[in-house]
Amino acid sequence: MYGVVLWSDKKQNRAVIWCEDHRNLAFYKDESNLSEASLFVPGDLVEFDLREVDDMRLAVDPCVVSAHEFPSLPGDLKAAKANLRRNKIAPPTPSPRKNNVVALHPRGTPKAHRAVETAYR
Repeated sequence: MYGVVLWSDKKQNRAVIWCEDHRNLAFYKDESNLSEASLFVPGDLVEFDLREVDDMRLAVDPCVVSAHEFPSLPGDLKAAKANLRRNKIAPPTPSPRKNNVVALHPRGTPKAHRAVETAYR
């Protein structure tokens, strides 16, 4: 699988990777301390094997395919998130009634009789 490093911790040899399949993020932690994770920086394009353990996606044996391939991606995602918070998606507000809209009322109701009377004047 390919992915882009969104975050890395050089001291603890950890990384978070956005996967090409756009599903959940993959996490990497090198247990051997002989890691390339210290070389990972946000924006690197990496290739790795994917393993799923208890609803967590783990990146196995990642290697850098292209360093700094997407350097603005982590910042772009943060900006998009901030923009979503500012412009919360709300249901559309109904537009004011227009003169060309005809309200339908059940036959036999007072409003139906008034509508018929005004239509024929």
